[in-house]
Amino acid sequence: MEQRITHACGHEQVHYLAGFPDQRVRKATWLRTTECRTCFVAAKRLQEAEVAARDLVVVAPLDLPQLCGSDRQVAWATTIRARRLSAMLAEGSVPDFRFGVIDAKWWIDHRDLTDADLVAKAGEIMTAGLPQAA
Repeated sequence: MEQRITHACGHEQVHYLAGFPDQRVRKATWLRTTECRTCFVAAKRLQEAEVAARDLVVVAPLDLPQLCGSDRQVAWATTIRARRLSAMLAEGSVPDFRFGVIDAKWWIDHRDLTDADLVAKAGEIMTAGLPQAA
């Protein structure tokens, strides 16, 4: 059953509420305490942008080379690289070669590796002669 809900942010949104009547009432009551989808997404994006900016400031002294790839790949990979290196810097474990890998696709493909595995893979790249900083 569709129901118009006025969220905590003041916006109205139509929600499909299923289940028994008491379940629908509970869900509607809970939805009134939350932000609408648009406000939730905007807040999430703002939070992600703030974290990304903070990570970029932390890794700025490393003087990292520009990544290569499509504009979207470079934007995403820059965020991934900054987040990973920022976390490693916080732990005091940034490797000496400073991740000279400049292929944006490589950073995207390896974004889920552990720090140790990422360092090992980057070391393989550095010795194999694949795209890296000069």
